[in-house]
Amino acid sequence: MSENIDFERLRNDLMTEYGAQSAVFSGVFGFMKMCDVQDASNEKLIEMARREGLDIDKYKNI
Repeated sequence: MSENIDFERLRNDLMTEYGAQSAVFSGVFGFMKMCDVQDASNEKLIEMARREGLDIDKYKNI
């Protein structure tokens, strides 16, 4: 499954999500999550996206 996912776009969307959380809610914690996204493996990105409620199907390459 993971080979069909646009991980660059998923990574960028997670960075945006955590950046928004950093600015609005969690401050440093959101920033730390952004840093985690930068270094995350593809499998970890999927885990993080699911935890944030992102639809993984949206990132599948056709």
